Amino acid sequence: MRRFFIDPSEISKGTPVIEGQDAYHIAGVLRLKPKDHIILVDGTGFEYKAEILSSSKNQVAVSIVEKYAALTESPIGIHVCQGYLKDKKMEMLIRHLTEIGITRWTPVISERSIPQADKKPNPSRIERWHVIAREAVKQCRRTRVPEITPLTPFQQAVTNSADMDLKIIFYENATVPFSRSIAPDGHPITQILVIFGPEGGFSNREIEFARSNGFLVASLGPRILKAETASIAACTLIQHIFGDMG
Repeated sequence: MRRFFIDPSEISKGTPVIEGQDAYHIAGVLRLKPKDHIILVDGTGFEYKAEILSSSKNQVAVSIVEKYAALTESPIGIHVCQGYLKDKKMEMLIRHLTEIGITRWTPVISERSIPQADKKPNPSRIERWHVIAREAVKQCRRTRVPEITPLTPFQQAVTNSADMDLKIIFYENATVPFSRSIAPDGHPITQILVIFGPEGGFSNREIEFARSNGFLVASLGPRILKAETASIAACTLIQHIFGDMG
């Protein structure tokens, strides 16, 4: 069955209504009709089997047949703070990391972030990231859309981490690989914060600041990876070790 997003507030209504582009896609492109079934995703972890009651290219009314919690969400929360990259790379990362299962995405401004113009808040860019994340959630059949937060200075990203079970900053000059740096101490790990650098990496001052705030400083091995490759590789590794991948 086809999957569509719906605002959670619509679910509480007797007859939820789908509008906009999704309504057009249901009625005008797929040509679904009354009594056909679709899957609705509310973005908070639940899916709904719904029966179409009426449909037009502007509005589709449905009846909820069944509600269930999906099994496609990871048991861990991965909070990614990404040193700012060029737009296309940031968009690519949001798409792929959403598929991997991250739960929060924070663009970070560090000493070597480029270009300078991208350090300014840009509401249209943030909105585009939301659209990309939602598209990726549809594609990989997740039920939660990652939270996307505003541009954040590096120091703030580091200090706003008290509620994390594990905090990691990846650094190409670190001497210990990540998989050997996580010594189990008995406490459960369900919330993980990971910070990745921009193309120019982190300065020594930034690394020491993170270390002094309880971050593990780890590498991904002997090869130097591109910034975007490192983010994807590390999140995959984290899901494999602590989550539900592999």
